[in-house]
Amino acid sequence: MSEASKFTEDILKSGREKAQSIIREAEADTQRASDEAKSAISREADDVVRGARADADAVKRRQVSEARHRTKLREQQEKDKIMQAILDQVKKRTSELVTDESKYIPLLIHLIESGIRELGGNSAMVHLNKVDLQRKASSLEQRVNKSVGTVKVEWSKDPIEAAGGAIISTLDGKIRIVNTLDQKFDALTPRLLIEARASLFGETSQ
Repeated sequence: MSEASKFTEDILKSGREKAQSIIREAEADTQRASDEAKSAISREADDVVRGARADADAVKRRQVSEARHRTKLREQQEKDKIMQAILDQVKKRTSELVTDESKYIPLLIHLIESGIRELGGNSAMVHLNKVDLQRKASSLEQRVNKSVGTVKVEWSKDPIEAAGGAIISTLDGKIRIVNTLDQKFDALTPRLLIEARASLFGETSQ
């Protein structure tokens, strides 16, 4: 082999080795970049999955909370319906009581007497509804006068708006004792609701 040929062969060999070295480095760089890209994508995927799972958990918690709230609201609405039905029944029985004179008249006399005692003084004005004003003309006035003794009782001719019972006032009307059935029912309602809720639902007042 001539010197020129040998020189050419050495150059080509060196070039091939250099090329192979460059190729290997390029392949290594490519593999590194690929591995890094896969790792980055994997991290991104993991972050997305974690974020999606957190979002899903948040949605689930919110849905459960909303479902519980709706259930509690419906339960409370049903309880309120039951309590209103109880109040309506009590009010109905109160209205029926007024029509039974054997029970109502003694109660009416008691309400008038207690109002007069609470008012104090030597005189009192009794205010009744339209129906009870008609009853006054019978034995009601005599029975009240007898029970209050020396207190002078006058009867207002102007009927009041009430289911029953009476309003007792001073003659000038400045002081009034409200002993109507409506007032008694309103005063009784809070305690009735508390007792009914405790009895029916096991609820106690805070």
